[in-house]
Amino acid sequence: MASDSRQWLLVTDVDDTLAGDWSSLCQFAKSCASVLLVLNSSRPRGSLATTLAEFPVELRVDGAVSALGTEIEIGGRPCRDWQKQFVNWDRSLVDRILAKEGCEPHPDEMQTAFKASFAVPASRRSAVAEKIFQTVPGSRVITSGKSDFDVTPATANKGAAALHVASILGIPRDRMIVAGDSGNDLSMFQVADRSIAVGNARRELIDAADPARTYFARAPRAAGLIEGLLHWGALAPAHSSYG
Repeated sequence: MASDSRQWLLVTDVDDTLAGDWSSLCQFAKSCASVLLVLNSSRPRGSLATTLAEFPVELRVDGAVSALGTEIEIGGRPCRDWQKQFVNWDRSLVDRILAKEGCEPHPDEMQTAFKASFAVPASRRSAVAEKIFQTVPGSRVITSGKSDFDVTPATANKGAAALHVASILGIPRDRMIVAGDSGNDLSMFQVADRSIAVGNARRELIDAADPARTYFARAPRAAGLIEGLLHWGALAPAHSSYG
């Protein structure tokens, strides 16, 4: 699937970035139809599908990255080749360590074969992560919020998946914009030339994002995305009242 290389691509987190305010989400759907839209969520495909079913019918979604970069869909079709690189990663070893440490798993809908999702207090994150790295080489730990602690194969992350999607769609890196609100979005910000931190972004993202490549929106959620797209020139000012 190839697209016009002059077209803009927005790869955005979902919860509290694109979603969270119905009015601004509807405005986004009307204002941003000219921009290719790919969702990039920490949640697995099944959980994300529930949210997509509740989006405005006008909102066109061109692709989705889910489960922290371990799942990719373009045009509703899974990119199965993407997951082949993860087949030697043994999630059961991760589960064993976290269970032994007394860490509480997140609900089943948040788990996949290549994403282990647990609650680990901030005070214990470093020690638990170190045990995982020692026992399960080739793992990545992603933390955000007060206790979110996710473990995936090291080659999986939101940033790598965003670049892979852009390549599939034929969009050059300098026409890709990424957006998010939390620490698990940082890998996207590290690989993109243009980023948007929405107005409700957490300090963990704001403090780590490169200010030379990041637009820090004043407006929250989808309104902040519109503001950022205007700033980066992906939308003409006449397309929106936000700015």
